[in-house]
Amino acid sequence: MNEMNYKIIVASQHKDFKDTVLYKSMCRNCLDFTRVIFNGENKRPLTQVYNEGIDKCRADNVDLAVFVHDDVYINCGDFESRVRKYGKMYDVTGLAGNNTITIKEPVLWHLMSSRENLRGCVAHGNYPKYAYTSFGPVNEQVVLVDGVFILVNLKNLPDTIRFDENNPAKFHFYDLLFSMDCCLNKVKVGVGDISVIHASPGLREMTDEWKNGQKYFLEKYKKFLGKTLTV
Repeated sequence: MNEMNYKIIVASQHKDFKDTVLYKSMCRNCLDFTRVIFNGENKRPLTQVYNEGIDKCRADNVDLAVFVHDDVYINCGDFESRVRKYGKMYDVTGLAGNNTITIKEPVLWHLMSSRENLRGCVAHGNYPKYAYTSFGPVNEQVVLVDGVFILVNLKNLPDTIRFDENNPAKFHFYDLLFSMDCCLNKVKVGVGDISVIHASPGLREMTDEWKNGQKYFLEKYKKFLGKTLTV
């Protein structure tokens, strides 16, 4: 039986992939750079980049698409086996999320859920100095996942599910909109144990662009406003 093949799709402000944290971690773990679809000096919305990645992968009969930020350091020597494991376990896999949400402001995955309903674990810092942020148990089904790392089994993803290009925020809400659409269409979303270090503290400022993205999210799912969704 052939192993599931995968591609890593990454958008970056850097011109050269070698300037990214992700590249350094792939070197350390002896991962194959030909698996990377790199979008350098990117100014396009992530929704466009990621949908283009899906199309390329499907055209090449790739099983799994890994959407990951360029400031992520892969911190496990068995990365490929973990990717394939979770590609079989879930249709969509993230590293942090929640299994119950109430649609409300602010539209942040960890604030639309109570602490006991958070799931997953991500390290923050810069290799080799970092600290783990444990949100909750891993290997569980969830509603929403954070966009720092999203693994998609393209064979199980309906053609109708795409990253929402009507989203006005270029680099925000792409993950939450995608997660919501997956869950509402009975696509199985979960959080897995794939060790990475994120070299970013997360959202620093609620810019006008971010606020426009939040407004779009609330309008798209307005029939769920104030309601609780769970898996």
